[in-house]
Amino acid sequence: MPKRPYRGTTQAEVAALSRRRIIDAALELYITSWMDEVTLQQIAERAGVTVQTVLRHFGSKSGLEDAIWASIVADTNRDRIEVATGDIPGAVEYLIQHYESIGDYNIRFLSQEQRYPSLQTFMEAGRTFHRQWVGRVFAPYLPTEQARERFVPQLVAVCDVYVWKLLRRDMGMTVDQYRDRLLDMIDAIITHSGGSR
Repeated sequence: MPKRPYRGTTQAEVAALSRRRIIDAALELYITSWMDEVTLQQIAERAGVTVQTVLRHFGSKSGLEDAIWASIVADTNRDRIEVATGDIPGAVEYLIQHYESIGDYNIRFLSQEQRYPSLQTFMEAGRTFHRQWVGRVFAPYLPTEQARERFVPQLVAVCDVYVWKLLRRDMGMTVDQYRDRLLDMIDAIITHSGGSR
């Protein structure tokens, strides 16, 4: 007898939730420990599942890590694409939401990327996408090729997670203060480039 459609859907939803729980558990552990120090047993316990369940979903710890990177990339790409070209306030609000959500993870992963080839590949892809996104969002304010070559790297830098960390974590600024400083820096670069907003 074939399975009822609703039962298959429920099973798929349960499986998706289980995968998400495992990914979230691994991320929580990776922010406080080196990745190679974290065991599948620790991840399973934090996720409330068995090691066998982790292996059934991901095949191995390496497979789990690949799934983590793919999940972060998918979420980041989807959210960044929604920021319209030329929408500076929207870009700043996106960066705030993004860094407040996973900025600490980013910093932790950046400190580990030289140890793990798969992580290094993921972080390099993230840097490339960040540069492309900045170039697209700020393109209307940098109308010449010369302006883009000179000022896109500056905009990439001020929109980077390290600036967020410096202002929010190291200097203790509030989110509103970070927003104001980020807008000030962007305005200064655009003004210096001869553009306006």
